[in-house]
Amino acid sequence: MIKNLLSIGSSALTASQVALDVYGNNVANASTEGYVRRSVTQQERSSITLNGTSVGTGTDVQSIVRNLSTFLQDQYYDNAAEASMWSSISGNLSFTESLFATDEDYGLSTQLSTFWNSWQDLSASPDLEGTRLTTLNSGETLAGLLNSVASDLQQQQALLNTGIKQNVTTANTIFKAVADLNTKLVANPNSLDLADQRDQLVNQLSTIMDVNVVRGDDGQITILSGGGQTLVDGGHAYELSVEGPRAVANLDPDSDFDGGVYFEGSSSDEFSIEFVTGGSASGGAGAAQFKVSLDGGETWLSDESGDPILYKAGGADDKVTVDGVSIWFGDGTDPSQPATTDISAGDGFNIVPKSGVYWHSTTGGMVNITPLEGSESSKRLSGGSLAGQLMTRDEYIGGYADDLDAFAQNLIWEVNRAHSQGAGLSPFDSVTGTYSAEHTDAPLAESGLDFADRVESGGLSLALYDADTGDSLGVTAVDFSSIVPPGTANFDPAVHSLEDVRDAVNATFPGQVSASISNGALTITAAEGVQFQFADDSTGLLAATGINTFFDGTDASSIQLNATTAADPDRVCAGHVNGEGEYNAGDNTTAAALSALSDKTIDLKTLTGDDSTSLQEFLDSIVVGVGADASQANTNALYATALTAEVSTRQESLSGVNLDEELTKIMQQQNAYQAAAKLIQVAGDMFDTILSLPQ
Repeated sequence: MIKNLLSIGSSALTASQVALDVYGNNVANASTEGYVRRSVTQQERSSITLNGTSVGTGTDVQSIVRNLSTFLQDQYYDNAAEASMWSSISGNLSFTESLFATDEDYGLSTQLSTFWNSWQDLSASPDLEGTRLTTLNSGETLAGLLNSVASDLQQQQALLNTGIKQNVTTANTIFKAVADLNTKLVANPNSLDLADQRDQLVNQLSTIMDVNVVRGDDGQITILSGGGQTLVDGGHAYELSVEGPRAVANLDPDSDFDGGVYFEGSSSDEFSIEFVTGGSASGGAGAAQFKVSLDGGETWLSDESGDPILYKAGGADDKVTVDGVSIWFGDGTDPSQPATTDISAGDGFNIVPKSGVYWHSTTGGMVNITPLEGSESSKRLSGGSLAGQLMTRDEYIGGYADDLDAFAQNLIWEVNRAHSQGAGLSPFDSVTGTYSAEHTDAPLAESGLDFADRVESGGLSLALYDADTGDSLGVTAVDFSSIVPPGTANFDPAVHSLEDVRDAVNATFPGQVSASISNGALTITAAEGVQFQFADDSTGLLAATGINTFFDGTDASSIQLNATTAADPDRVCAGHVNGEGEYNAGDNTTAAALSALSDKTIDLKTLTGDDSTSLQEFLDSIVVGVGADASQANTNALYATALTAEVSTRQESLSGVNLDEELTKIMQQQNAYQAAAKLIQVAGDMFDTILSLPQ
């Protein structure tokens, strides 16, 4: 019995010593980041039977455990990823919002209003040079502001690209570190500090991307992305990378196509191409036709009737342009050479005209995990600052840039369409268009000319004047009857080419006006002693070729004043040529029409279809939309951050070190230690008493 008593005291003493070490270590690491509070669990030793009575034999330290809830930990990963994503989006959009901010003195909406007002002022005083200069200045200021905002958006996207690369590098470093700790924990399963280090790394990773953690019985963990890609598997670390623009074929199993798809240009969108009919990639009759999706095939770009737009597959000379990206098909190794095999219905291609984040599989393939707007695919990133950066770059800023380009494009067209039919204060000796056609011999609708899709069938008239006297020589419509086929008087963009326009002008005004083409641009020149004005244009040819226009350019980055108009205020068209061939200084017909564009409802063309609204309302909707997005992102960030803090607080109540509690435990163990020592002393005294008894 004395021996058992000594053993009990000894075990109690050892347990107290271990507990004092553990709780003392808790106190020492109370401020150590990532440290998880430890606790000692004890287990009663097996009892023994003496004289028919069960007697205890003391205690053993069963384990030293980390006070951590895996349930709360998994909740933290989810909430931290959500909070980090929205915080990233909110922080970036707060800057973007400032680019579109407006007040009574500055901003896009204000400047557009000023531009319309300048035309109103010009309509009131069309003969004054000062009002013409004011109109030019307001147009130049508006164009410059659009240029500036577009440039700032591009710079913000460039900064985001830098941040994306840094995040990917950090994530890859964490993958390798966790895999290394997994290996070490297999060899040292009781190493709690290694487990702390690993958890801290996973916490950091969850702020970069959405993750799921699977815990193994051997102490190792497997980390999966929110989309299901394996990031860490035991001691093996996978890799992410930022890859540049690329195209991938997804051919039908029975397809014989051995060519390739090629593209030029950049976009914030991804293009999913699906062929609905088979055929060649010639761009002509019998060519295969395809549709395009920007959301992974869930919806397709459609026409006004809601039917998918079908594009013909063509070679390098018959490119199809979608959202600023030119797409064509060619030989498998040479994009300039035509494809030699037919494309089959069901063949598909994915074009990513931007950098993206890719996961590298064990087989060496790469999987695109960049968030895709409008897609419900679960295979893409959906949380963390990395997803936030990609979404801000593509969905938000990319969307604003697309909308701003659509606004600028429609502004250019509507203003030029009205201005090109007007008359300035002096006639032309010669004028050259600012837009060039890629194919001057193809029907204008297929010429590659900017705004060619807006040109309509109709007529174009020129008014001629005696250069010396200014007397009218008559107003004559350009006659296309001499152009075969089809030999009709009016222009038809589906039939007539830019060369046909040139030839028709030359045939209509022999010896008076001649037309020529250089580098795809149309030039109209009067003979000596003759000058001309443009009297009527129901086709839009003048606006499409950049003749007698106010603006030049095609989007927010390139919009500027037409150099010819900007150089001479007399070229600002306030009036028009009447039926007698007269253009009067006091005429305000064109200026009034341009002023009316401020609230005129028009069919604005956008990437996803036409929108019936005014230019002012369209721009205002962009500005309001940016503000609404910034506000919503901030609200989402605050909410997600609050949820994350709540889970963190709950976890901290379990894993954090409370000094008062630890000191109480130390005092308890100190008392237990003293009691155990006293027990050993009593056992020793009893043993000494027995030894001192007479033999």
